[in-house]
Amino acid sequence: MASTASNEIPQVNSTALEVQLSEAQQHYQSGNLVEAEAVYRQIIQQDPRQVEALFWLALLADQAGRSQDSINCYEQVLTLQPNSAETHGNLGSVLLKLDRVEEAIAHHRQALALIPNNAKAHYNLAIALYEQKQDQEAIVLYQQAIVLQPDYANAHHNLGMTLHRQAKPEEAIACYRQAVQLEPNHASAHNSLAVALYQQNKLDEAIEHYQQAIAIYPGYVNAHDNLGIALKQQGKLEDAAIHFQQAIAFNPSYANAYINLGNAMRELGRFNEAIAYCEESIRLQPTNADARNTYGCVLVDLARFVDAIACFEDAVRLRPDFADAHLNMGIILLQIGEFRRGFEEYHWRWKTKQCPDLRYTQALWTGENLNGKVILLTAEQGFGDTIQFARYAPMVAARGGEVIIACQKPLLRLVATVPGVSRCVDRDKDNIDIHTHAPLLELPYILGTTTDTIPATVPYLSPSDQSVIRLEVPPDTRLKIGIVWATNPSNSTSSKRSCSLSHFISLLKVPGIALYSLQKEQPPTDLALLHTPRLQDLQDQLTDFADTAAAIAQLDLVITVDTAVAHLAGALGKPTWTLLPHIADWRWLTDRDDNPWYPTMRLFRQNQPATWDELFTRVAAALDQELTQPSPLQQSSTPPAPIVLPQTPHPEPRSHSVSLASASHRVGVTPNPEPRTPSSPILSLTGFNRIKQCRHGMMLFNVSDLGVGRSLDLYGEWNEGAVNLFQSLVHLGNTVVEVGTDIGAHTIFFAKTVGLQGKVIAIEPERMPFQMLCANLALNSITNTYSHPIALGETAGSLPLTAISKQPSSQTVLVTNSAPKEQVQIATLDSFGITQCRLLKLDVAGMTLPVLKGATQTLQCCQPALYLVGLIDVAVTHYLRTLGYDLYWHRPLLYNPNNFIQNSRNVFDNKAQANMLGFHRSQNITVNGLEPV
Repeated sequence: MASTASNEIPQVNSTALEVQLSEAQQHYQSGNLVEAEAVYRQIIQQDPRQVEALFWLALLADQAGRSQDSINCYEQVLTLQPNSAETHGNLGSVLLKLDRVEEAIAHHRQALALIPNNAKAHYNLAIALYEQKQDQEAIVLYQQAIVLQPDYANAHHNLGMTLHRQAKPEEAIACYRQAVQLEPNHASAHNSLAVALYQQNKLDEAIEHYQQAIAIYPGYVNAHDNLGIALKQQGKLEDAAIHFQQAIAFNPSYANAYINLGNAMRELGRFNEAIAYCEESIRLQPTNADARNTYGCVLVDLARFVDAIACFEDAVRLRPDFADAHLNMGIILLQIGEFRRGFEEYHWRWKTKQCPDLRYTQALWTGENLNGKVILLTAEQGFGDTIQFARYAPMVAARGGEVIIACQKPLLRLVATVPGVSRCVDRDKDNIDIHTHAPLLELPYILGTTTDTIPATVPYLSPSDQSVIRLEVPPDTRLKIGIVWATNPSNSTSSKRSCSLSHFISLLKVPGIALYSLQKEQPPTDLALLHTPRLQDLQDQLTDFADTAAAIAQLDLVITVDTAVAHLAGALGKPTWTLLPHIADWRWLTDRDDNPWYPTMRLFRQNQPATWDELFTRVAAALDQELTQPSPLQQSSTPPAPIVLPQTPHPEPRSHSVSLASASHRVGVTPNPEPRTPSSPILSLTGFNRIKQCRHGMMLFNVSDLGVGRSLDLYGEWNEGAVNLFQSLVHLGNTVVEVGTDIGAHTIFFAKTVGLQGKVIAIEPERMPFQMLCANLALNSITNTYSHPIALGETAGSLPLTAISKQPSSQTVLVTNSAPKEQVQIATLDSFGITQCRLLKLDVAGMTLPVLKGATQTLQCCQPALYLVGLIDVAVTHYLRTLGYDLYWHRPLLYNPNNFIQNSRNVFDNKAQANMLGFHRSQNITVNGLEPV
């Protein structure tokens, strides 16, 4: 009889099904995901509507990165069980990964409707809404999650991020602080809190929280990058560079760290390195406008202005509203004399963070006739800028307005002498009734200034006729010269624009000159030189710039570095020699020794960066010429507008309800929810080896290894309790010696922690583990670790080493009599000639005492902290005490509930290692919380 199709569901023996489900779960818990999936598929073949198997297949597909397969399985589950809240939630999370935000929101709403009192359901929906910028509803949902679960640290953290995006920094900071109070090891919350504090210019506290984030998670790329930015802001360039390098070591494809490292190298004057880092960042992200902007800044320092402009143009093309790149391009266009286009681009400064907000709310003047209106011209930058651009007041007055200038208090008396100014007011105090206003540096843009139309008539300032300043003139003085040698030390370009007073003192070798110091805020290192004969210090007589102008009026010449006094002397029409760094501010243009802004000024430029000696040789020769061949002095400051390199910390980027996201260069704050199991494994390998992203880096391991391998597979880490101890012992720049590294689960942590300035010596005698150690070093781009396939002992020699197996609770090497033997070289640790060592870690089973005896000189010389793994016999403790060591038990549990993969399954039960920590008594280290041996 022919068979007919049936709609009946095949019947599966319930006992057999339970056995199969149990078998699949055992595979899953053991990390054998492929085997688990195979069993679940067998179940589905027998019963296509078996909901539990479908659910687990969806979960496994998601973990393997097969998002569409996962979605298909979850949808089949919902067909069978439409009211499964867990399935709706999981499906929403998978859809969010694929940017199918609307669908994700719909499923999270379904989950919340089914379990309205579940904090996680509120939390996941909030994350999805945040992705759609529905911040207000997201805030309400996070708040509801917190009401339901007050200790929900991630909800506090993400609520803070949402409030931060809503420009509520104080409320955001309060949420971040609550998150880290609830969960002190919440690295993302520490990072986000630090970002918010940095943006409030609370650098010290921000740095402290960045450091805590890194201490919790040494491989935290964003935190290293952000810490580098904050340190750079404090002028600690070398320290900043180390953290940028750390970020790159952890993620060689992280373009942002290359950009910031390029910036640091630029400020350190290491331009070739800066170029290399910028080019690498562009290679990694060709469309990254920030990389082009930074590259342009480096090229400016090398005087490659045309190439720099091309970089800034590329940056603007990639991001048309990139204000910093527009401003940088404007500065260089002004520097090469292209004023019209340059001032147009310079106008973008108002959209950058370096420019203050306009204080006055009245309409900005655009150049129209004023017809009797009151116009306020405001000082927006430094003293020199105010002096330089006050020259435009007569032109503004000619448009029919009453001109008032709001300037810095020390300039009030002086600027009031500018023709066309009705009065001057203190910009920091006075509020006056006006019709319109314009910042002083905006006037060249408004009035269409070119190099040919600069209003260069001098003097346009007048010294006070009421001054009582009188100069002491030594006998035989033919030239009275005012000098200024240092700029405001708080200015970012002060170091390159300032020189030592000793350079000016050297000019006294030219007969017939006397020097008069116009310097305010005299550097402490130069105070003794102020007593030099034929040098008069006028500082105590100079109460404001009007007094300085009165002093300059009595001089024959002013020689000054690029300070406000250069502008003052030039505006007074006094012969002025301005001494400039190799790459000067845009006001001084390029490749000329005169200046169109000040007809009585002569420029002396460094031929090479930071070479003042040669420049002063030229100045001395010019002075000698003026004196030996009498003729009128050639009539031919302000802090420069710096190249803008914005560096805002990068909080965590977008992330989903079950995973931590990768780093982002963009400014902004987005949620960082709970971590999830990383994709497993990322590279398909045959045999017994696997590769996974683990807590401290990519790791290759043997899945058959019931100790290290099993822990890495299930938890993404090995013996994190020991690592937590190491974090308090090992720091950047240290040397660590690890004997018995196995495959390098701790070696990678040590290498990344000590950084490029430090070193790790890794010793592993077993051939197979050693090969995997080298592979793991290569996988993580580690360059500071020196690995040796040898054994250590009391004397040099060799021994036959047999095959190994692994204990599930330690790394103890076990030998089998049937395994083939391999000859292994033995050396002493003393033979390495180590002169610095912060930590010596030994995991050598029963060989601890011979290894220590072969390291006696190293122990006496370096006095490293000791960490001895495994049971240690009495002979070892006795020997170490004779060397001056105090010993303490350290018993880390092998299972960490807060493991990297957040796997709650504990396969190690309560097993712990019995290890020893030792400190040399001369170190005077107090140990709390550990039992003395």
